[in-house]
Amino acid sequence: MYVIKKDGTREKFDVQKIIRAVNKSAARAMYTFSEEETKELCRYATERAEGLKKEGITIAEMHNIVESALEKVNPDVAKSYRDYRNYKVDFIHMMDDVYTKSQSIRYIGDKSNANTDSALVATKRSLIFNELNKNLYQKFFMTRDERQACKDGYIYIHDQSARLDTMNCCLFDAGAVLKGGFEMGNVWYNEPKSLDTAFDVLGDIVLSTAAQQYGGFTVPEVDKILGPYAEKSYVKHKEEFLKYVDPSWTGGEEKAEEYAMNSYAGSLIRLAGYRI
Repeated sequence: MYVIKKDGTREKFDVQKIIRAVNKSAARAMYTFSEEETKELCRYATERAEGLKKEGITIAEMHNIVESALEKVNPDVAKSYRDYRNYKVDFIHMMDDVYTKSQSIRYIGDKSNANTDSALVATKRSLIFNELNKNLYQKFFMTRDERQACKDGYIYIHDQSARLDTMNCCLFDAGAVLKGGFEMGNVWYNEPKSLDTAFDVLGDIVLSTAAQQYGGFTVPEVDKILGPYAEKSYVKHKEEFLKYVDPSWTGGEEKAEEYAMNSYAGSLIRLAGYRI
């Protein structure tokens, strides 16, 4: 017995594919089939398919058989399966809503976020993409109960446009990135050897990483992160001073330390509580 797919190709009837399909629908409905229910689904679907007495069953007929089996076992999962079957129609409506919203953004603007200037071309593009992402999230990641709760005002899921492929509110461990060097944008960065270089590189890191997520982005205890590089600069300034001092001058060491501590490296060392 074969299943005739939409493109006309034939595939042997495989009850395991039915199990995988119904389990996906069950997961979307937040339900798990028991072993007995799975056996009943397989038995019912196989008997109905064989009862048609046809060498080839169309995919539409197979879908109806599976849906009928699910109705007997769990109507909620049957609805989830039916909803997923109709995803193409849903996509048409979804894309129509996104297009309507995109036209509004282009010609009227968007004031849903006070921090987003929709008069800018780059921002318009971002808002349109966000609208699509929001609809995809609602369609494929939110359960039916969650969507209904949102509509009824019981819950609110913020930043739905950014939840598909990123994270929110990051406490970023910049110190771990700097230590030993790192790769960013296919370019290798050596670990900084001075405080001013560490400041520059840290700025590049924050600019890149903050763009990869939404919401708050924090680099905690940045003074302690930069402390080792302040120490390196301190040593460099001290050695630089001593390089031009007459070795016979007894106050040279103290003056070199004073010079190093008065540099910007010394200021950060005092701030971070570092000891040299």
